[in-house]
Amino acid sequence: MKSHICLRIAVVLAAGTIVGAQGNAEEFARRQFESGQAFMQSGRYTEALKDFQSVIDSFAKSSVADNALLETAQYQLDVIRDPSAAQTSVERLLKEYPDTDSAPMAHILAGRVALAKGRTAADIDAALASFERVPRLFPNNEAVPAAGFYAADALRSVRRTDEALERYRRVSMEFPRASWAARARLGTALCLVTTDRPVRALEELQRVRQQLPDAAESVEALNDATLLYRLYVRAPAQPAYSFSARFPGTEGSKLKDIVGIRIDAGGTLALGHKQGVSVFDVHGKAVRTVAAEEPSAFFLDERGRLVIARKDRLTIERGESTPLAVPQPDGKLRAVEEIPSAAAMTSGARLVADHKGKQVIKVSAAGAYVGKFVGIDAERLALNGLDDVAMIDKDTKTIVVVDRDGKPLTKIPQKGTGYEFDNPVDLAFDAFNHIYVLDRGRASIFVFGPRNKLLTTVTFPEKSAGAFPRASAFALDAAGRIYIYDDRAQGIQVYQ
Repeated sequence: MKSHICLRIAVVLAAGTIVGAQGNAEEFARRQFESGQAFMQSGRYTEALKDFQSVIDSFAKSSVADNALLETAQYQLDVIRDPSAAQTSVERLLKEYPDTDSAPMAHILAGRVALAKGRTAADIDAALASFERVPRLFPNNEAVPAAGFYAADALRSVRRTDEALERYRRVSMEFPRASWAARARLGTALCLVTTDRPVRALEELQRVRQQLPDAAESVEALNDATLLYRLYVRAPAQPAYSFSARFPGTEGSKLKDIVGIRIDAGGTLALGHKQGVSVFDVHGKAVRTVAAEEPSAFFLDERGRLVIARKDRLTIERGESTPLAVPQPDGKLRAVEEIPSAAAMTSGARLVADHKGKQVIKVSAAGAYVGKFVGIDAERLALNGLDDVAMIDKDTKTIVVVDRDGKPLTKIPQKGTGYEFDNPVDLAFDAFNHIYVLDRGRASIFVFGPRNKLLTTVTFPEKSAGAFPRASAFALDAAGRIYIYDDRAQGIQVYQ
């Protein structure tokens, strides 16, 4: 009997030891996952991934292993733009952790991966199926409104506008206090402007500001409302734009050979010129200059990095420089020696205007030739959030718009009702996909809305404050303010 009692005590002690070890492992896994989250939030991605991978490899049975996989997949899709890697992580998550708290968002990521790979009918169907699984499998989960929003966005991306509107409205009606409802109303406004209902769009934006005034989406709603008010309410009875001020950082700068202006989501402005690219904060204070001898173009890539085109190559700020070449029929390579414009797609691919070849080519983020995009001698390129591409056709002085696959969408002719292009030199999309065209010959900016209707013309008498008779480049900020570099003014002028 004494031996039996001792054995029972030993078993109890062993069980307690195992439970304790399991508890310690769970706690350590959680701490390492939280460490990865902290690194991720501070932008230290390499260290974050180390922590997440340690959780996945060493603590696969812990309650945070699925979360680590989800964080990894989101990084792969949203930061490094690698849909294939993200798909692998998502598929593993859904196979090994199908009923965890990360599974609903994993289904959403699966749908987003399908959209990142293409916009064919099959891609859209696959994406919608992934989004629709969320309310079916996890009906009370907080990811349900997110799935509804992404389903609507998928439909909007392929111009199924009426269906997108229905889904956006369903999200905003069923989840009025969720941040996804605010995003859905922003999407609704986009659809309403596309279908020529800007006043209704203004009402949706105002609801965002009233219902969720402290949300980040409220700031976007204010910017969007300001833009629409300017174009559709203030104009045409009053000028849509008035001269506001000179951008302080460039006043009297005497910079030469301006090749472009870019403004990022945070308001940081970059100006390309003969000596490189100068960067200014929102107050016009010079932040840095990236030196480059006589660049021909530059852009901000999908990760917000400066990429400079010079001679036959693209160079990433503080990164690699990649030569560009086009295969010829005889098998030899021809260097792309003249690059008047270049831009980044959301996928990470680059579009490069090849002046010598009178075409726009697509290359990978690493500079590898992918193929001919369109056969147009493009003076300037501009992309919107759908990866539609607007181009100034140098030969015909027209604006050509194609989709992300190079298929024609529309064309703004050289002459139309209320306008005639003389020397278009730059162009841009705003948040609602209106197209702005800077015409140096006319000293004007023409703004076109749905169906290429001229909405307004921004121009000033030559000797008045704000005139830009020798404009060479411009950009728009989030609220639709215009920043124009004029050679005569020797700096950037701001209009709002």
